[in-house]
Amino acid sequence: MFSPLLNIVMQYGGSVLAGIVVGLVCKAYFASQMQDKIRGYQSDIVKSHARILELEATNDRLEKRIKDLEGSFVKDRLFMN
Repeated sequence: MFSPLLNIVMQYGGSVLAGIVVGLVCKAYFASQMQDKIRGYQSDIVKSHARILELEATNDRLEKRIKDLEGSFVKDRLFMN
């Protein structure tokens, strides 16, 4: 009465469907984990970029201070000679 293909589908259909559902759940879980890692990396990048900007500002201030002090050293050398 039933065809052999329909008989096979009836026997293993639940197992196949459960496997597909488990696969989709695993895929969603690992995608979520990957998104969390990416957000963490982006946060680290933003923190590092902010630190780089702070260091560049400090570097600029120090370079300006060095130029100012070099001017005063030139004046001191003139007075010493």
